[in-house]
Amino acid sequence: MTLGGLLFIGGFVISVFKIRDWLDQRMKAEAEAACREAREALASAHAAHEKVALLQAALTAYRETQAERLVSREVLREVEDRLTGAIDRLGDRFDGLLREVIKQRKE
Repeated sequence: MTLGGLLFIGGFVISVFKIRDWLDQRMKAEAEAACREAREALASAHAAHEKVALLQAALTAYRETQAERLVSREVLREVEDRLTGAIDRLGDRFDGLLREVIKQRKE
């Protein structure tokens, strides 16, 4: 083997190691970038879950408020109907009383 052959083999071996080191660094950098993106995505997902929980709580509170308003209106209508009925019955009684008074005066 000649000196030129040895230098060629040595250069080739060094080149292979340099290429391997370059590929390792590149893959390490890509892996670190992927980990950063994954952490950011996880943080965004956690924030989104928190927002969803808050929105669900707000929606539940809104529904409860609307249900209370609806119930209050229905109860108010029922009370109004009962009062109207009671007033009508009192009017009928008063009319009957007036008729009796007028009937007794005529006699």
